Amino acid sequence: MVKRIYLLMGILLLTGCDTKLRYLTMTKTPYFGDELRIDGYYYSTPDPYDGQIGIAIFYRDGFFMHPWGKPTHQDTLGYIENEILLNNAYIAKLKSDPDHIGVFQIMDPDIQFEIWQFRNETVSRFGKIVNDTTFIINKGVSNRTGKAFSENLTYRFQQFSQKPDSTNNFVK
Repeated sequence: MVKRIYLLMGILLLTGCDTKLRYLTMTKTPYFGDELRIDGYYYSTPDPYDGQIGIAIFYRDGFFMHPWGKPTHQDTLGYIENEILLNNAYIAKLKSDPDHIGVFQIMDPDIQFEIWQFRNETVSRFGKIVNDTTFIINKGVSNRTGKAFSENLTYRFQQFSQKPDSTNNFVK
């Protein structure tokens, strides 16, 4: 009897969670422009709420990665490169779940990208390109709820030749 109760509770718990993969609303579009450099990554100013920084990695095929991290020491670029970009296990996890991967589009001077935030949520962010090494994100929207939120994050470019490849199972 106890086993049946645990089994029933487990089934209810699993079916009550929304784990279905939501699809991106943006389409993957190859990027042939020169509005932004893509031979490295961009890192943001710290988020005022939790101090994390966004890392934006663009690819010519339209694939995009946007992990977040909180540097634990003064060397922010060393943290990004060693703890995130060169961490094969972390990158594999991002691409296999999906989480913080998606697509981007540039309509100069505007930039837009959409990423998964867990399987059941996609988030779009919007901003302006300042020059080929700087852009500002000023708005985000939850595509599940439609709720918009304001942001003010400036992203700056850092050249980096060893960025992870764009191979993944979700963005086609």
